[in-house]
Amino acid sequence: MMLQDWAWPLRQYTQANHVSYGLEDWLDHARHDIFYSGPVGVRVLKTLAVSPGFLVPVLPLVGLGLFGYWVARMRRQEPAPAHESYYVLICSASSGLLLSVVIVRSDIIHLMYLAPLWYVLLAWLLGSPHLRSALVVSLRPYLSTFVALSFGMMALALLLAAVNANNQIQTRRGTISANAKDSVIEYVQAHVAPEREILVYPYLPLYNYLTATRSPSAYDYFQPGMNTPAQAQEIIASLKSHSSSPVLFEPWFPEKIANSWPDTPLAAIASDPIADHISRDYRVCKMLSSPDGWRFHFMVRKDATCPQ
Repeated sequence: MMLQDWAWPLRQYTQANHVSYGLEDWLDHARHDIFYSGPVGVRVLKTLAVSPGFLVPVLPLVGLGLFGYWVARMRRQEPAPAHESYYVLICSASSGLLLSVVIVRSDIIHLMYLAPLWYVLLAWLLGSPHLRSALVVSLRPYLSTFVALSFGMMALALLLAAVNANNQIQTRRGTISANAKDSVIEYVQAHVAPEREILVYPYLPLYNYLTATRSPSAYDYFQPGMNTPAQAQEIIASLKSHSSSPVLFEPWFPEKIANSWPDTPLAAIASDPIADHISRDYRVCKMLSSPDGWRFHFMVRKDATCPQ
């Protein structure tokens, strides 16, 4: 049983998180806004700003190819030059990191986590004196220009997003800036005292932290396909034992599963006992929304009164 429990998260987590390599987790409207809306020049700039997301997944594959190349060279030379040992060491580490990402979740977010290490490979392509391929040497000026423009545009886009976050939101953990109003934090802080319990279901436990509230559940979040039916029953039991605790419920979360977790087993989505319990035993007091457009219901038990 112990060995089965050890292996369970490797199988279960990987199954729900399996995506195509380098997946850009864009919603349909975001993809349309980037590539199909606005003048042609603006679309070119937007495409350039997101192009690092297409370049970074290529770098570890380059490292995998270079690993085989340098190993073959070392086998033909005795003793091998010191710089070849360096290249083999870095490429083998890069390939191992790539394997760790592919096994778990190979979307662009997880690839970007390790991008600073893979930028070493990009530096080799741009200027290593030991890569003397005529094709690489001829492409270096164009690749250098593309890298400077694309990463510069991405940095500018992130900077503008931070500068234009003009909405100051007062939370119990301090002031944060966002690009739109957050009615969730405002309402929860007005009606739920600090250190009181409120279940945020199924996702975004960050609201518990920002509002200085606690969850009645032992789990940060619950996701179909990754959590077990037994864990679902534990959350339901915690709600029953904390009947006075309100719930912050996002009924539209299943709509995100198709884009973000496309390999989630259908059986896990077809039946959600926690959502069924909340819908059956709780009623909506207020509809709220986050700056990113996530819509929540603030709910209390049907035999309780909504906060005034």
